[in-house]
Amino acid sequence: MEAQNPRSRIGGNWTAQLLATRRGAILVAALAALLAGVLLYVFVQHYKTSSTPVAAAPADTFVFEATRYIPAGTPASTIASEGLLKRTELPSKEAVAGAISDPSVIAGEVSATSLAADQQVTDTDFTRTNVTIGAYLTGAQRAIAVPLNPSQGLTSYLTEGNTVDVMFDSNGTTTMLAQDVSVLANSGGDVVLRVTDKQALEIASASDNTKVWLTLRPAIDSKDSVSVGSRGSA
Repeated sequence: MEAQNPRSRIGGNWTAQLLATRRGAILVAALAALLAGVLLYVFVQHYKTSSTPVAAAPADTFVFEATRYIPAGTPASTIASEGLLKRTELPSKEAVAGAISDPSVIAGEVSATSLAADQQVTDTDFTRTNVTIGAYLTGAQRAIAVPLNPSQGLTSYLTEGNTVDVMFDSNGTTTMLAQDVSVLANSGGDVVLRVTDKQALEIASASDNTKVWLTLRPAIDSKDSVSVGSRGSA
């Protein structure tokens, strides 16, 4: 007689036998749950990877361009005061390498090369070097040194970059001679001012024949309540 399969004698195949017992059913359920968890984890990871957005490069960017021709050796302070840079928005792909987006990065520097009108300004276009007073002048601008005592000229306080008003006193009457004048240097009481050629004539004459006074203006948002030629007396 053919030997009967032991699994058949106890009620069918091995799986059926396993399910037939409480412990076997729990084991099968645990394995099924584990498999489901693994499949769910794989699905979630795949979803995160496929759905994570790729950061796109900005379509546009801001650069600074020269408003007109800027000669080599021009200080950044002159460029700022004369409004020789303009902020321009353009497609990122059109920005040249090293184009500046903040003019403060060239503060205290001078142009190392000449810049054409509408040319994008880069950090390599500027360098740190000793700047001569002449580099601060353009067109009809002139530099004039005015010898002043500490009380009249604020010589203990004025520094390069300050702006002042220039007045002169004659026979007890004080007259406003020039306003919003830049200080280029202050050395031993000789204050060097950047003025127009006409103002240079007037200040030279006033310095020789009258008493000249300087008043310091605010660094930001300065205003005038009087104009050039205004007079005051005691």
